[in-house]
Amino acid sequence: MTQSIESRMKEGLVALTPPPAARYNDPAEYLDFARPITEKFLPYDTRSDSELREVSEGHESPLERERALWELADRNPEESLAFISDTIGTEKDRLVRSGALWLALRSAGPRALGVLEKYATDDDPEVADWARVLTGDITGAKPQRVYGEAEVEETGYFDQTVPLIIGGRVVIMTPGVGAVRAVLSPLWFDSILGRVLASTNVSTIRTDLTVEKELKGLNEDGSCHYEIFPFRGLSVEYDGNHLEHNYLSETLRPFYPSGFVGKGEMVEVPVSLGRIALTSLARKGEVAIHGDGPRAQRLRDADMPFVESVRGRYYGWAAVNLDRTFDRGTVGAGDVQLSNPTDPIAGPMTNAKLYGTFRGKSGDYTGAGRYTLNSIKCHGRPDGRIDVVQGGAELAAE
Repeated sequence: MTQSIESRMKEGLVALTPPPAARYNDPAEYLDFARPITEKFLPYDTRSDSELREVSEGHESPLERERALWELADRNPEESLAFISDTIGTEKDRLVRSGALWLALRSAGPRALGVLEKYATDDDPEVADWARVLTGDITGAKPQRVYGEAEVEETGYFDQTVPLIIGGRVVIMTPGVGAVRAVLSPLWFDSILGRVLASTNVSTIRTDLTVEKELKGLNEDGSCHYEIFPFRGLSVEYDGNHLEHNYLSETLRPFYPSGFVGKGEMVEVPVSLGRIALTSLARKGEVAIHGDGPRAQRLRDADMPFVESVRGRYYGWAAVNLDRTFDRGTVGAGDVQLSNPTDPIAGPMTNAKLYGTFRGKSGDYTGAGRYTLNSIKCHGRPDGRIDVVQGGAELAAE
């Protein structure tokens, strides 16, 4: 007899959440430093549902297809589950499909279990692996991952680098209009603020994290724009191989009063970013780790050698160049800068709050047929270097 969803949700991550309802007896407990108490804002995207469906099914750009799908799901979360499932089945882009699996979970919670299990044997191993990770978050059962082996390279500064998929919202205060809310799908987030890479070392993962932003389409010579954010904090252990991280990054960042990244004069502005995550780690001996050298041996000897999956929340302040976005009709690379409302220069330009959630997992990023733990090289250093690096590939090879 098939177990009910309820009977399959008694262990693991779901046993830790949600918190007891009694915690929210006081209305003040509903207030959140990151998320607003209501989502009833004017929408940035004013397209009709039918227009969104048309774009999500037929637009030539994967970004625009995904953006329309996420906007549609945001309006009618649970009702969108069937459409999300159909999209995963017909979509050709791996990143859009993987993000849509997460969107199913975000939209329908446990009701998405059937959709996730449907794609757990997908022909695309990364899509199948994402489906299994997300299924495990619903059921609490340890997922049977697609890959049973891992390899690590001795080059680079980090034992593991994990690209994150980030979904979120931005609330923008617009003059004469008021608060406007936009839904950020993962590919749209990447195109505006940069692909985010989380980098860790096994010996310091409980206290240290280095985040890299890689922004394409900004530099005139075609190279990527890189920024490095060192996070520090504390971790609490749950159930043996789950770590809850509370991390903070406080750095001086380049800020451009012109309203466009890289244009005109630059001033340094202190920027704070908050990040909380729940990480699931592999146990010693569960996965065969290939590699020659001290790093590979260090991971083989570690009790929890690498991150299997991570999920978490973030928030921060931003300055959105409204003149450019209204002229172009969309928000693009360089139009949004992380900011600080208390700074004398950036403060008056700070008009938005970013908040949302992110996902990441170990995966195969080279087609090796196994986890490739640090094949994507971070352009920052674990010592906390915060310089903006443009075209700094030499750092990854040292």
